[in-house]
Amino acid sequence: MSYEPPMKRNPRELTVDQHFHTAHAISKFYDHDGKVEVRMVRTGEVVKRHKRAKIFCTKRTWDQRAETGYMLSIETAFHDETDNIKGFSERNHDALSRYHLLWRLRHHFHQSNCQDLVLKGVTGSGLTKAQEEIVESKGGAFFRDEGVVASRLASGLEIQISLDRYWHNYEGIKWGLIQAEEGEFVVADAYHQLPFMPVSPNTAFLAGAEDRTVDRETVCSLNSRSIAASHEYYFARELAACPVA
Repeated sequence: MSYEPPMKRNPRELTVDQHFHTAHAISKFYDHDGKVEVRMVRTGEVVKRHKRAKIFCTKRTWDQRAETGYMLSIETAFHDETDNIKGFSERNHDALSRYHLLWRLRHHFHQSNCQDLVLKGVTGSGLTKAQEEIVESKGGAFFRDEGVVASRLASGLEIQISLDRYWHNYEGIKWGLIQAEEGEFVVADAYHQLPFMPVSPNTAFLAGAEDRTVDRETVCSLNSRSIAASHEYYFARELAACPVA
């Protein structure tokens, strides 16, 4: 089904606005106003937004178990790598890979029109909405009448399964730290094909690369590839400081 709002005043504090790329990662690109510049792909409009802006979020696309469980673990390991940059040999390359895959999957489900599942031969649990929210807040799941499974419950499980299903595409990948000698990086809303993750205005992780400093021409090329990878928007600390080819 489409977005299902929680009960009035959200008494169980269920996460409604879910980031497909973390708020913490976005804040690494803040300017002096505590915002980033965002260019909308369709219109070309440039706006300034805070990390909690709705443009960076999907609305309750996966369940609370996923949001505060396995996804949080992956995010925490990723943030440790970006907050405490380590040398190539000490770096947790798997943590970077798993986050890149999670980012891709969450963005995919954000863009998908996920529908409720109907399981044959399953009877509903007969829970009220309040009881459903208690179950979800505690990491549980539930069936509704006629075996209906809310789409967010199914998506949370499918994303978790997909993390294992597609891990073979990432296993053994090493991520090099790219530092811009001149110019700054832009960030796509998601990187589905490009194994690249800018983590500050001047640094990015690139799969299969060594740690190195890159010149303006390389920054131009990487920025152009990020823009090409973008679906709805891309952002940066200051777009005017980001050269493009």
